[in-house]
Amino acid sequence: MPQLPHAETIISHMGGNEILARIGVSDLFSDDQSVSFKLTHTNPKGVRSVVISAQPGGFYAMECYGSLTPGSLTAPLLGIARQIIPENLATVLGKLTGIESIHHRHF
Repeated sequence: MPQLPHAETIISHMGGNEILARIGVSDLFSDDQSVSFKLTHTNPKGVRSVVISAQPGGFYAMECYGSLTPGSLTAPLLGIARQIIPENLATVLGKLTGIESIHHRHF
């Protein structure tokens, strides 16, 4: 799938494909304003999917969701952050998921 400008920026500021693979990112999808992916490795806060959306002024928003439960049609929202500068995307993901290896990383 061709990478869109926001996807390239997000992947770069998250540490690149190698870092994303190490923390269990899979099924990465992007459109003209957002990138979403699934986390296949367990993490301390139970996040299973993440949506990163472009905001005006070069900022991003991040929403983290947990697992679907039987009988539910929506995953629970576990964390949200707004007004994220691109260089802090990895740090914010680390904070919202509890993944320490990226919690204090700036790319």
